[in-house]
Amino acid sequence: MKANEFITKLRSQGRYSFSIQEINGALGLNMAATLNALRRLKMHKLVVSPAKGFYLILPPEYQAYGCLPADMFIPDLMKHLELPYYVGFLSAAQFYGAAHQKPQRFQVVTLKNKMPIHCGRIYVEFIANKKVATMPITKFNTFAGSIAVAAPEVLAADLVTSPRHAAGINNVATILTELIESIDAKKLIELMKLNPELFWAQRIGYLLESLGFDELASGLAKALSDKQLHWARLVSHAPYNSLKRNNKWKIIVNTKVEADE
Repeated sequence: MKANEFITKLRSQGRYSFSIQEINGALGLNMAATLNALRRLKMHKLVVSPAKGFYLILPPEYQAYGCLPADMFIPDLMKHLELPYYVGFLSAAQFYGAAHQKPQRFQVVTLKNKMPIHCGRIYVEFIANKKVATMPITKFNTFAGSIAVAAPEVLAADLVTSPRHAAGINNVATILTELIESIDAKKLIELMKLNPELFWAQRIGYLLESLGFDELASGLAKALSDKQLHWARLVSHAPYNSLKRNNKWKIIVNTKVEADE
């Protein structure tokens, strides 16, 4: 089998990716010869390699971009890397229609920090969360299969935990106003069992109340009423005035929040 025949066969099966080991076995060549065949395919913009030993097949409509859209290859890439993942932050917000504009980078939450991937015009950022494998997800269909996206409640928790990955706390508030219809109050409370460091729940509660979503905020306040809460900054890395505090949520209000209209 020739290299062109190999990628044509994969595309006929609806596949867009393969490993170096897979093509090497199919071609029946030594590794040096296989790498030469791959080099020719790359030269003709038929394949691209966003990670070591992992290749993408580029249909003509994506050759100008030099890569596939991230949502078409991230599931296969993470399987290749043997790492749990979910799409998070601004990229996840886009799946729920809660992002006002398309993010310039595709954000993937996984077990450990990894160097970002630059693949043609596609930029993939990896954000570490040691609890990623236990977090609830939602599956969305893509042109290449399905992809795991943070459940709305997980997305909300991540946003208030690390607003720097979401263009700041004001943008977090904006996303929450758009995400609110997707958030299930019971699932948000259940998330406390999986993520018992409750500062994220305090921040969400404070923001929800500030934004006028009183019903959801009240349910969260009731669930927190029997918990031992510690004072937490609204934005963890920002300085604060110790006198600006919200006693209900045990939040040190160290910044003014203004959601976009």
